[in-house]
Parts: sequence; C-alpha cells; structure tokens
Amino acid sequence: MQIRSLSPFICITVILLSGCTSMPLLTGGRSELEKTQKKLEMLRATHKQTEIKLQWTELELSNSESARRQLSKELKQFETQTAYLKNINRQRQKNIKALRLELQKRRSIIQLQGQVIQLLDDTKKTIETSLKDQIAAQEIEVVEVDDKLKVIFVDKILFDSGSVAIKPRGKELLMIMADSLKGNEDQEILVEGHTDNVLLSAALQKRFPSNWELSTARAAVVAHFFQQEGGITPERLSARGYSFYRPVASNETEAGRRQNRRIEIILGPKQEHSGTTIE
Repeated sequence: MQIRSLSPFICITVILLSGCTSMPLLTGGRSELEKTQKKLEMLRATHKQTEIKLQWTELELSNSESARRQLSKELKQFETQTAYLKNINRQRQKNIKALRLELQKRRSIIQLQGQVIQLLDDTKKTIETSLKDQIAAQEIEVVEVDDKLKVIFVDKILFDSGSVAIKPRGKELLMIMADSLKGNEDQEILVEGHTDNVLLSAALQKRFPSNWELSTARAAVVAHFFQQEGGITPERLSARGYSFYRPVASNETEAGRRQNRRIEIILGPKQEHSGTTIE
C-alpha cells in the first residue's frame, strides 16, 4: 500500500529532474543558432557586396569593350587618314619635282632667249651698219619678229625681172650679210622667195610653169650663194617659196606688187629639225 502511494511522487520527481537536465541543452542550442544566424547574415551581406562588385566589374568590362571598339574604329580612321595623307604627300612631292623641272626648263629657256636676243641684237646692229645705205633707200628692211630677225630684200636688188641669176650688186650685198652671219653657228638661216600675182610670160613658163617654181628657185639660188660664196655651212641653210600667196601689200597696184616681189632672209636660233637643206 505504501508503494502505490509513492508512485505519483516518484513520477513528479522524475519529470522535474528531467526538465532540469534539458534546460542547459536548450540554452546552448539557442546560442549556437544565434551565432549561425549572424554568420549567415554576414555571408548574405558579403554575397550582396560580391554581387554589387560583380555588377560593377561587368559594367566596367562592358565600358572597356565599348572603349576598345571605339579606339579600334578611330585607329582604322586614323590609318585611312594617314594613308590618304601619304598619298597626298607623294603627289605633292611629284608636283614639286615637276615644278622644279619646269622652273629649271623655264630658266634654261629664259637664258637661251637672252642669248638669242643678244645674238639677234648683235646681228641686227652689224647688218644695219653694213647695209645702212640700202636700208635708208628702203631697198632693204630689217624687222624683228618674235625671237627671229627678218632681212627683206626687194627683188630688183637681187634679180632682174623673170631671172634667177643674182645681179652683181646683189652679190655684193649678200656677201656683206654672209660675213656678218658666218661666225654665228647657233643661228639658222631660212631664205623665202615671194612673187606678185602677175602671170609669167610664155617664154618664162618654159622654165618656170608658175610663180611657185620661180619663188622657190630664187630662194634656192640665194641659199646656194650663202653656202658656196659666203662660206656658210649648209646645215644652217634652208629655202622655200610661197609664190604670191603671202603678200605684204595689195597686188592691185604697182607699188604693192613691187613690195610683194621680195626675198626674205630669216635668222633664228638653231633648232633640232631644219627645213630643206640646200646642198
């Protein structure tokens, strides 16, 4: 009977003893849980910061890639501009070289023109001095044309009507002129024959079918005289005839026809190609 009365007491005692044992365990578990939660929060905060840093890094990478593409584009543009400028520079160098050559050529031409002018001036002075009486009598005319000197002989001084034989007085005048020209090897001599438009007589036509042949024959005779009697080298000489197709006055009057019947001796600088050489 006593044992049964003690059973409730024993049960209560066991329960109390059991509760006293679990209290420290519960307290310790809560402490660990709180520590774990704090660590978890710290990890979450760190993870958040890492995500933010990662986003910034991705943004910087994107910006860097855009900057790289922009720099690559600018580099291509720069290379294109550089190639363009190099081409322009090469072209300008070619232009400068061409201009220098042209300048040198012009200087040479100017120098040559100066020499030609001086030569013509000297020749003109010599001829005007030697033939001053004939020039004064308007039988001979000395004219400057561009870079050439033209000495015009009225045909009656050199030839009788319809003749191609030089008159004695004409030979004297041509010899005077030849002496002044003999030493100027850089000067070419072109002899031109001109006539009026009067038809040749029947007798003359047997020798000269037209004024073409007469004008050319007279020019050739003068060129031959310069070579054979005047001692001028034939390489400097040429002759041609123009008949009545280059008049200097009207053929309607006797005075005009007299002016058109003429021999023109044209002096100019030596060229690479001459006219018809008289041998």
